[in-house]
Amino acid sequence: MQHLTNIKDIERTILDNRLCLFFIKAPDCGVCNVMLDRVGQLASGLPSLCSFYTDIREEPLIAGRFLVYSGPTVLLLMDGKEVYRSSQFIDMQELEQMINRYLSFQMSVK
Repeated sequence: MQHLTNIKDIERTILDNRLCLFFIKAPDCGVCNVMLDRVGQLASGLPSLCSFYTDIREEPLIAGRFLVYSGPTVLLLMDGKEVYRSSQFIDMQELEQMINRYLSFQMSVK
């Protein structure tokens, strides 16, 4: 997963990619670090998926722009719109199903 640290890069990445997986972590959060590793492993198996993360302390504008107030939070965005959100206790099986659903939708629309 790519590490982005400013809002302009994050917004540009979302605009440039049809489907994005965005992970937001909080500083000094053990659960965030564990979930970042798990989400990163999932994303690495899906090369057609754009995936990136940020630390909410590195870019405080994230909280207001994406309405994220706690970590970990994972967002799935399609065409710049949020289609899935999970915070704190991320169900990895559900996340994988949603990603696969939108990846298959993306392929069928091309």
